[in-house]
Amino acid sequence: MKTAIIIPVLNPDEKMTAFIDSLVSSGLEDIIIVNDGSKEDTLHFFDEAKVHPGVTVLTHEVNKGKGRALKTAFGYLAENRKDIDCAVTADADGQHNVDSIRRCLDAFEQHPACVIIGGRDFSEANIPARSRFGNKVSSVVYRLACGIKLKDTQTGLRIIPAAWFDEFTRVSGERYEYETNMLIALVNKGIPYMEVPIETIYIDDNASSHFNPIKDSIKIYSVILKYFIKFLASSLASWLVDIGVYTLAVAIFENKVDDNTMEIIATVSSRVISSIVNYIINRKVVFKATDNAAQTTWRYFLLALCQMAVSYGLVYGIADALLHVSGLWHTVVKCVVDGCLFLFSYGIQRKWVFKHKKN
Repeated sequence: MKTAIIIPVLNPDEKMTAFIDSLVSSGLEDIIIVNDGSKEDTLHFFDEAKVHPGVTVLTHEVNKGKGRALKTAFGYLAENRKDIDCAVTADADGQHNVDSIRRCLDAFEQHPACVIIGGRDFSEANIPARSRFGNKVSSVVYRLACGIKLKDTQTGLRIIPAAWFDEFTRVSGERYEYETNMLIALVNKGIPYMEVPIETIYIDDNASSHFNPIKDSIKIYSVILKYFIKFLASSLASWLVDIGVYTLAVAIFENKVDDNTMEIIATVSSRVISSIVNYIINRKVVFKATDNAAQTTWRYFLLALCQMAVSYGLVYGIADALLHVSGLWHTVVKCVVDGCLFLFSYGIQRKWVFKHKKN
């Protein structure tokens, strides 16, 4: 199996030299270092690295960010190393070692179609509190908002099959948010992935990291939450249509039929019209589904039918049987009920209705 090691670097120190020496000593000699605009007084580390015949140094004259450095390396490999099977992305600050890389490579040999994620154990006592807390929060957010199931969402140790080099050069993001977009691409493109436990290493409380806790975290979470925000905007637009049609139907039929019949007419008419609007927006804009329209249509409207039945049952049960209210109070109850159903609907649509096929 032919493997290249990608190391994006900004202002390296002796830790990079030690890391490269350990890679070469272990037989991992094909190394692509991306100098991402490092300061002049650190350039000698790159010269020292090039002493090894298998080391290639790609240079950004100015700092462009870790994401751009990774894309530069993927592009170089796609064009010049068509014979390799995969690339390992690793950090030069001492957080990744040969044993962890070998563990991930062993998993890749067993699952050559998968992107392998090296996941650290954040429950260990030596983990900085900010890292432990940040990773737990991000793990929950990634799973709820994007459907990404990983214990370590911030790891830089990943194995990318050569078949996906071109794809990952087109993933958006120039800095740390690019690594988040890589994970989202796994879900959106249906790329299989698996997480492999690796050693957790923190040196000097991770002081050498160039990660800005505030600025870079904002970029990362904005990337994750934009998918949920799109769904929220789509649902809000559809909800306004739903409430508008529901209120109009209540006004028309309130004194002409009994409450039960009125509720059925209002719920069905409002849900049918708003569901059509919501389906079109979600398929084209939110989830950007690639499955044929027929498949997503029957799934969506089966969900809408179930949701409509639950909404009707809860609204009628709460408004009439429990609270004994009528008229516009039905609308108030409906707002509360449908707000709760909204969260369930998002998860079901992401995981089932518009789920991307695995390649």
